[in-house]
Amino acid sequence: MTDEQLLSRARSLQEDARRILQELNLFSIIRTISEPEIVGSVKSGLMIMPDIDIHAWMEEPNLGAVSNMLSTLAKMSTIQMVHFNNYRELRRDFRKDRINFPHAYYVGLRTIQPSGEWKIDMWFGKRGEVGEYDATELETMTDEQRLGILRLKETWRDGKGYRDGVLSTDFYKAVMRHDVKDEGGFVEYLKTKE
Repeated sequence: MTDEQLLSRARSLQEDARRILQELNLFSIIRTISEPEIVGSVKSGLMIMPDIDIHAWMEEPNLGAVSNMLSTLAKMSTIQMVHFNNYRELRRDFRKDRINFPHAYYVGLRTIQPSGEWKIDMWFGKRGEVGEYDATELETMTDEQRLGILRLKETWRDGKGYRDGVLSTDFYKAVMRHDVKDEGGFVEYLKTKE
């Protein structure tokens, strides 16, 4: 995929994501129990997959409020799946690939859209307990870094996510903090990542 195609697809996915959120009126539903914020690749514009990430801040995380909201989400016309995981009260260390998940309640949605199936990941928790990457760092991103991140994400994708347990934040950290420019550099970064 050319650089222009990567950038064009990222813009198109970002526009689609914002349209989907508006059509679902999802933030109005989430606001009844928390303060939602778009994060991740929709916020940064570094999209390669139909994936929306939302942090839903709660002063005091409330399992009852989150679980009551699930039935509202399940009744929405384009929602195919509603998935819930409790990473707040329950142990997370029995699976190494989940030990670094946020200390929060996870709600995952699958919505069927004209552009295909979209994944929406929502984390309900306190500020400071959900997400550890300071996205303000991305505000200083150069065009070269933007392309570098998109290229690495494209190289590392496995169809539904990133292979080897890699997270989007790994690409941002590698490029923004460690000046990684290619796949070889990224492989080296993963061996010593923070």
